[in-house]
Amino acid sequence: TCALPISQIAICALLVTSSLVAVRGMQRSLYGEFGFEPRQTLIANTVLTMAGYSGAQLPIIEKRLVEGAQTIPGLQAVGLVNYPPLSESEESSNVFAENTPDLNPRNAAAMAVKYSISPNYFRAAGTRLLSGRGFSWHDDEAAPRVAIVNHEFAARLFGGHALGRHYRMADGALVEVVGIAEDGKYVSLTEAPQPAMFLPVLQAPAGMMSLVIRSNRDPD
Repeated sequence: TCALPISQIAICALLVTSSLVAVRGMQRSLYGEFGFEPRQTLIANTVLTMAGYSGAQLPIIEKRLVEGAQTIPGLQAVGLVNYPPLSESEESSNVFAENTPDLNPRNAAAMAVKYSISPNYFRAAGTRLLSGRGFSWHDDEAAPRVAIVNHEFAARLFGGHALGRHYRMADGALVEVVGIAEDGKYVSLTEAPQPAMFLPVLQAPAGMMSLVIRSNRDPD
């Protein structure tokens, strides 16, 4: 007769323990290392092509968007990115060692998540720049091609020593690494570390952009 109550107590203890583990896992997910800081951040999506902008107009209006948002009082940082972290969409591209003679996909050194970002995007997103420099508005189409890559990208392509090194994009463009950013979560919170590269928005404009705003003010 005692077997049933004992079994019920054991099952209840198991359920309570499982619930605590689940809650702790959720807490780790909410306050873990994402490579970005979601708190005190507002994201506004824009589709510039639907507003009639295309081609050479895109870099102009993208810069104007950031400069206009920066005039709002109380903002700490404003940046643009084509796909915010953990969005449903993301873009990846094969990347190659500098001296790869044949840019066939089977010769790629890695497949990397690719982002177009404006100056100050890392500050707005709360992403740490580990070494090197961030972008400026001088990193435009007339300037040499540059990129900021994450730690995982630097490790896979260059054994960690990436600053000042070059790699090739799938179109053959030679790109210099000018900064190293911390690793992050790009598609899923459960994903394994993967290479990521960040390109200046003026060198890689996109018709769909997200305005990332960091502020202590009420979002409304």
